Amino acid sequence: MFRIQSLLVLLAVVLCCLLGAAEPAEAEAETRKTTVYGMFRQSAQGGIELTSPQEPGVVYIPFDTGAIMGSVVGIKVRVVGVVRETVDRQGVSYRILAVDEIKPLTAEYGATTITRNQPVGLPGTDAAEVHAYHNKTCYFFPRYAVVETLASYSDGHTLRVAAHTGADSPDAVCELAQGTPLFEIPNGGDFAFAGLAGDTLLVQNGAPQEIHGLMAVDLAAGKQTLDATVAPGATVAKGRLFYTEKRPETGRKTACPAGKTAVRPMALVLKTGKAAAAGKETCWP
Repeated sequence: MFRIQSLLVLLAVVLCCLLGAAEPAEAEAETRKTTVYGMFRQSAQGGIELTSPQEPGVVYIPFDTGAIMGSVVGIKVRVVGVVRETVDRQGVSYRILAVDEIKPLTAEYGATTITRNQPVGLPGTDAAEVHAYHNKTCYFFPRYAVVETLASYSDGHTLRVAAHTGADSPDAVCELAQGTPLFEIPNGGDFAFAGLAGDTLLVQNGAPQEIHGLMAVDLAAGKQTLDATVAPGATVAKGRLFYTEKRPETGRKTACPAGKTAVRPMALVLKTGKAAAAGKETCWP
Protein backbone atom coordinates (compact mmCIF):
# COMPACT_ATOMS: atom_id res chain seq x y z
CA MET A 1 0.00 0.00 0.00
CA PHE A 2 2.83 2.41 0.94
CA ARG A 3 4.53 1.68 -2.40
CA ILE A 4 1.32 2.40 -4.36
CA GLN A 5 0.70 5.66 -2.52
CA SER A 6 4.30 6.70 -3.14
CA LEU A 7 3.92 6.01 -6.84
CA LEU A 8 0.73 8.07 -6.97
CA VAL A 9 2.39 11.01 -5.24
CA LEU A 10 5.37 10.77 -7.56
CA LEU A 11 3.10 10.62 -10.62
CA ALA A 12 1.16 13.68 -9.47
CA VAL A 13 4.41 15.59 -8.94
CA VAL A 14 5.73 14.60 -12.37
CA LEU A 15 2.40 15.60 -13.91
CA CYS A 16 2.57 19.05 -12.35
CA CYS A 17 6.14 19.48 -13.61
CA LEU A 18 5.16 18.46 -17.13
CA LEU A 19 2.35 20.98 -17.12
CA GLY A 20 4.71 23.72 -15.99
CA ALA A 21 2.26 24.84 -13.31
CA ALA A 22 3.43 27.34 -10.72
CA GLU A 23 0.49 27.32 -8.30
CA PRO A 24 -0.38 24.36 -6.05
CA ALA A 25 -2.96 21.86 -7.29
CA GLU A 26 -5.79 20.26 -5.41
CA ALA A 27 -6.13 16.49 -5.78
CA GLU A 28 -9.03 14.43 -4.57
CA ALA A 29 -9.14 10.67 -4.26
CA GLU A 30 -11.87 8.85 -6.17
CA THR A 31 -12.74 5.17 -6.12
CA ARG A 32 -15.77 4.91 -8.44
CA LYS A 33 -15.30 2.58 -11.40
CA THR A 34 -15.84 4.38 -14.69
CA THR A 35 -16.21 3.49 -18.36
CA VAL A 36 -14.65 5.80 -20.93
CA TYR A 37 -15.34 5.69 -24.68
CA GLY A 38 -12.49 7.53 -26.32
CA MET A 39 -9.01 7.26 -27.81
CA PHE A 40 -5.48 6.76 -26.51
CA ARG A 41 -2.93 9.17 -27.92
CA GLN A 42 0.63 10.24 -27.22
CA SER A 43 0.98 13.55 -25.40
CA ALA A 44 3.44 16.30 -26.30
CA GLN A 45 5.58 15.12 -23.37
CA GLY A 46 5.72 11.56 -24.73
CA GLY A 47 3.22 10.00 -22.32
CA ILE A 48 -0.05 8.19 -23.06
CA GLU A 49 -3.37 10.02 -22.58
CA LEU A 50 -6.99 8.97 -22.99
CA THR A 51 -9.57 11.53 -24.13
CA SER A 52 -13.30 11.28 -24.85
CA PRO A 53 -15.41 13.58 -27.06
CA GLN A 54 -18.17 13.35 -24.43
CA GLU A 55 -15.87 14.81 -21.76
CA PRO A 56 -14.24 17.99 -23.08
CA GLY A 57 -11.69 19.39 -20.67
CA VAL A 58 -10.92 15.95 -19.17
CA VAL A 59 -7.73 13.97 -19.78
CA TYR A 60 -7.28 10.46 -18.37
CA ILE A 61 -3.72 9.34 -17.63
CA PRO A 62 -3.30 5.54 -17.37
CA PHE A 63 -1.67 4.51 -14.10
CA ASP A 64 0.25 1.66 -15.73
CA THR A 65 1.26 2.86 -19.20
CA GLY A 66 3.18 -0.37 -19.76
CA ALA A 67 -0.17 -2.18 -20.11
CA ILE A 68 -1.23 0.08 -23.01
CA MET A 69 -0.28 -1.75 -26.20
CA GLY A 70 0.72 0.26 -29.23
CA SER A 71 -2.03 -1.47 -31.22
CA VAL A 72 -4.73 0.38 -29.27
CA VAL A 73 -3.19 3.85 -29.56
CA GLY A 74 -4.95 6.10 -32.07
CA ILE A 75 -8.13 4.00 -32.39
CA LYS A 76 -11.52 4.09 -30.66
CA VAL A 77 -11.60 2.09 -27.43
CA ARG A 78 -13.81 1.33 -24.44
CA VAL A 79 -11.79 1.53 -21.23
CA VAL A 80 -13.01 0.39 -17.80
CA GLY A 81 -11.08 1.42 -14.73
CA VAL A 82 -10.96 3.31 -11.45
CA VAL A 83 -10.04 7.00 -11.11
CA ARG A 84 -7.44 7.17 -8.31
CA GLU A 85 -6.53 10.85 -8.35
CA THR A 86 -7.80 14.05 -9.96
CA VAL A 87 -5.56 17.04 -10.62
CA ASP A 88 -7.22 20.23 -11.94
CA ARG A 89 -4.83 22.55 -13.78
CA GLN A 90 -5.61 25.56 -15.98
CA GLY A 91 -9.17 24.50 -16.77
CA VAL A 92 -8.29 20.87 -17.52
CA SER A 93 -9.10 17.94 -15.23
CA TYR A 94 -6.33 15.34 -15.30
CA ARG A 95 -7.49 11.99 -13.90
CA ILE A 96 -5.11 9.17 -13.02
CA LEU A 97 -6.86 5.99 -14.17
CA ALA A 98 -6.10 2.46 -12.98
CA VAL A 99 -7.13 0.48 -16.07
CA ASP A 100 -9.03 -2.80 -15.66
CA GLU A 101 -10.10 -3.51 -19.25
CA ILE A 102 -9.50 -2.17 -22.76
CA LYS A 103 -11.79 -3.10 -25.66
CA PRO A 104 -10.96 -1.86 -29.20
CA LEU A 105 -13.95 -0.53 -31.14
CA THR A 106 -12.61 -0.53 -34.69
CA ALA A 107 -13.32 -2.72 -37.68
CA GLU A 108 -9.98 -4.53 -37.72
CA TYR A 109 -10.97 -6.06 -34.37
CA GLY A 110 -14.35 -7.20 -35.72
CA ALA A 111 -16.19 -4.58 -33.67
CA THR A 112 -17.62 -1.79 -35.79
CA THR A 113 -17.52 0.35 -38.87
CA ILE A 114 -19.45 3.62 -39.11
CA THR A 115 -21.34 5.10 -42.06
CA ARG A 116 -22.83 8.56 -41.55
CA ASN A 117 -25.97 10.04 -43.13
CA GLN A 118 -26.99 6.62 -44.42
CA PRO A 119 -30.53 6.11 -45.83
CA VAL A 120 -32.16 3.20 -43.99
CA GLY A 121 -35.64 1.70 -44.05
CA LEU A 122 -38.58 2.80 -46.17
CA PRO A 123 -38.18 5.66 -48.66
CA GLY A 124 -38.63 9.03 -46.94
CA THR A 125 -37.55 7.90 -43.47
CA ASP A 126 -34.71 9.61 -41.57
CA ALA A 127 -31.06 9.02 -42.43
CA ALA A 128 -28.94 7.41 -39.70
CA GLU A 129 -25.38 7.01 -38.51
CA VAL A 130 -24.98 3.26 -38.98
CA HIS A 131 -22.64 1.33 -36.66
CA ALA A 132 -22.09 -2.12 -38.20
CA TYR A 133 -20.74 -4.71 -35.76
CA HIS A 134 -19.89 -8.33 -36.49
CA ASN A 135 -23.08 -9.52 -34.75
CA LYS A 136 -25.37 -6.48 -34.76
CA THR A 137 -26.25 -3.20 -36.45
CA CYS A 138 -26.94 0.04 -34.61
CA TYR A 139 -28.91 2.80 -36.35
CA PHE A 140 -28.00 5.97 -34.46
CA PHE A 141 -30.32 9.01 -34.77
CA PRO A 142 -30.17 12.40 -32.99
CA ARG A 143 -32.60 11.24 -30.26
CA TYR A 144 -32.96 7.49 -30.70
CA ALA A 145 -30.86 4.41 -31.40
CA VAL A 146 -32.20 1.19 -32.92
CA VAL A 147 -30.08 -1.93 -32.34
CA GLU A 148 -30.65 -5.22 -34.18
CA THR A 149 -28.62 -8.05 -32.62
CA LEU A 150 -28.34 -11.68 -33.73
CA ALA A 151 -29.89 -13.85 -31.04
CA SER A 152 -27.44 -16.44 -29.69
CA TYR A 153 -30.28 -18.71 -28.54
CA SER A 154 -32.16 -18.95 -31.86
CA ASP A 155 -31.97 -18.20 -35.56
CA GLY A 156 -33.73 -14.89 -35.02
CA HIS A 157 -32.56 -11.57 -33.68
CA THR A 158 -33.37 -8.99 -31.02
CA LEU A 159 -34.58 -5.50 -31.91
CA ARG A 160 -34.16 -2.82 -29.23
CA VAL A 161 -34.80 0.93 -29.25
CA ALA A 162 -33.38 3.44 -26.76
CA ALA A 163 -33.65 7.19 -26.33
CA HIS A 164 -30.45 9.14 -25.72
CA THR A 165 -29.16 12.66 -25.20
CA GLY A 166 -26.29 14.57 -26.75
CA ALA A 167 -24.18 13.79 -23.68
CA ASP A 168 -24.36 10.04 -24.32
CA SER A 169 -21.58 8.39 -26.29
CA PRO A 170 -22.80 6.81 -29.57
CA ASP A 171 -20.60 3.78 -28.87
CA ALA A 172 -22.06 3.40 -25.37
CA VAL A 173 -25.64 3.76 -26.64
CA CYS A 174 -25.05 1.21 -29.41
CA GLU A 175 -23.64 -1.20 -26.83
CA LEU A 176 -26.82 -0.61 -24.76
CA ALA A 177 -24.75 0.72 -21.88
CA GLN A 178 -26.36 4.17 -22.00
CA GLY A 179 -29.74 5.54 -23.00
CA THR A 180 -33.32 4.88 -21.91
CA PRO A 181 -34.89 1.61 -23.17
CA LEU A 182 -38.16 2.28 -25.00
CA PHE A 183 -39.10 -0.73 -27.10
CA GLU A 184 -37.98 -4.33 -27.64
CA ILE A 185 -38.80 -7.42 -29.68
CA PRO A 186 -36.74 -10.09 -27.86
CA ASN A 187 -36.84 -12.76 -30.60
CA GLY A 188 -37.47 -10.88 -33.80
CA GLY A 189 -37.88 -13.77 -36.22
CA ASP A 190 -39.08 -12.10 -39.44
CA PHE A 191 -39.37 -8.68 -37.78
CA ALA A 192 -36.93 -6.11 -39.15
CA PHE A 193 -36.28 -2.40 -38.69
CA ALA A 194 -38.05 -0.46 -41.45
CA GLY A 195 -36.98 3.08 -40.59
CA LEU A 196 -37.56 5.98 -38.23
CA ALA A 197 -39.60 9.06 -39.12
CA GLY A 198 -39.36 11.67 -36.37
CA ASP A 199 -40.72 9.90 -33.27
CA THR A 200 -42.27 7.01 -35.23
CA LEU A 201 -40.54 3.64 -35.37
CA LEU A 202 -41.45 1.40 -38.32
CA VAL A 203 -41.05 -2.38 -38.20
CA GLN A 204 -41.72 -4.87 -40.99
CA ASN A 205 -42.73 -8.50 -40.46
CA GLY A 206 -42.09 -10.83 -43.38
CA ALA A 207 -40.59 -10.51 -46.84
CA PRO A 208 -41.01 -6.86 -47.95
CA GLN A 209 -41.40 -7.82 -51.64
CA GLU A 210 -44.55 -9.79 -50.77
CA ILE A 211 -47.66 -9.19 -48.67
CA HIS A 212 -46.24 -8.60 -45.18
CA GLY A 213 -46.88 -6.97 -41.83
CA LEU A 214 -46.11 -3.33 -41.04
CA MET A 215 -46.11 -1.86 -37.54
CA ALA A 216 -45.72 1.75 -36.40
CA VAL A 217 -44.86 2.80 -32.83
CA ASP A 218 -44.94 6.37 -31.51
CA LEU A 219 -41.84 6.36 -29.30
CA ALA A 220 -42.61 9.74 -27.72
CA ALA A 221 -46.12 8.70 -26.70
CA GLY A 222 -45.15 5.10 -25.98
CA LYS A 223 -47.94 3.55 -28.02
CA GLN A 224 -48.44 1.49 -31.17
CA THR A 225 -50.27 3.39 -33.91
CA LEU A 226 -50.40 0.81 -36.70
CA ASP A 227 -50.50 -2.97 -37.10
CA ALA A 228 -51.46 -3.74 -40.69
CA THR A 229 -50.96 -6.32 -43.43
CA VAL A 230 -49.69 -4.46 -46.48
CA ALA A 231 -48.45 -4.81 -50.05
CA PRO A 232 -44.92 -3.71 -50.98
CA GLY A 233 -44.21 -0.03 -51.64
CA ALA A 234 -44.86 1.86 -48.39
CA THR A 235 -43.27 5.32 -48.21
CA VAL A 236 -43.07 8.31 -45.87
CA ALA A 237 -43.70 11.87 -47.06
CA LYS A 238 -44.91 15.14 -45.51
CA GLY A 239 -45.49 13.63 -42.07
CA ARG A 240 -47.53 10.71 -43.38
CA LEU A 241 -46.94 7.01 -43.93
CA PHE A 242 -48.47 5.93 -47.24
CA TYR A 243 -49.14 2.20 -47.53
CA THR A 244 -51.43 -0.23 -49.33
CA GLU A 245 -53.40 -2.34 -46.88
CA LYS A 246 -54.75 -5.82 -47.54
CA ARG A 247 -58.54 -5.84 -47.37
CA PRO A 248 -60.41 -8.41 -45.23
CA GLU A 249 -61.90 -11.48 -46.93
CA THR A 250 -65.45 -10.39 -46.07
CA GLY A 251 -67.14 -7.03 -46.56
CA ARG A 252 -64.81 -5.82 -49.30
CA LYS A 253 -66.05 -4.06 -52.44
CA THR A 254 -63.56 -5.45 -54.95
CA ALA A 255 -63.69 -9.01 -56.29
CA CYS A 256 -60.18 -9.94 -57.36
CA PRO A 257 -59.30 -12.82 -59.74
CA ALA A 258 -57.47 -15.88 -58.46
CA GLY A 259 -53.92 -15.16 -57.41
CA LYS A 260 -54.58 -11.49 -56.70
CA THR A 261 -55.28 -9.72 -53.39
CA ALA A 262 -57.74 -6.93 -52.70
CA VAL A 263 -55.91 -3.87 -51.28
CA ARG A 264 -56.66 -0.23 -50.52
CA PRO A 265 -54.27 2.77 -50.36
CA MET A 266 -54.06 4.25 -46.87
CA ALA A 267 -52.33 7.17 -45.17
CA LEU A 268 -51.27 7.33 -41.51
CA VAL A 269 -50.67 10.77 -39.97
CA LEU A 270 -47.55 10.16 -37.88
CA LYS A 271 -48.18 12.83 -35.23
CA THR A 272 -51.77 11.81 -34.49
CA GLY A 273 -51.59 8.10 -35.27
CA LYS A 274 -54.81 8.33 -37.30
CA ALA A 275 -55.18 6.42 -40.56
CA ALA A 276 -57.60 7.10 -43.41
CA ALA A 277 -58.25 5.77 -46.90
CA ALA A 278 -56.17 7.49 -49.59
CA GLY A 279 -57.67 5.86 -52.68
CA LYS A 280 -60.01 3.18 -54.00
CA GLU A 281 -59.70 -0.56 -53.62
CA THR A 282 -57.62 -2.35 -56.25
CA CYS A 283 -56.11 -5.77 -56.81
CA TRP A 284 -52.47 -6.65 -56.15
CA PRO A 285 -50.30 -7.47 -57.92
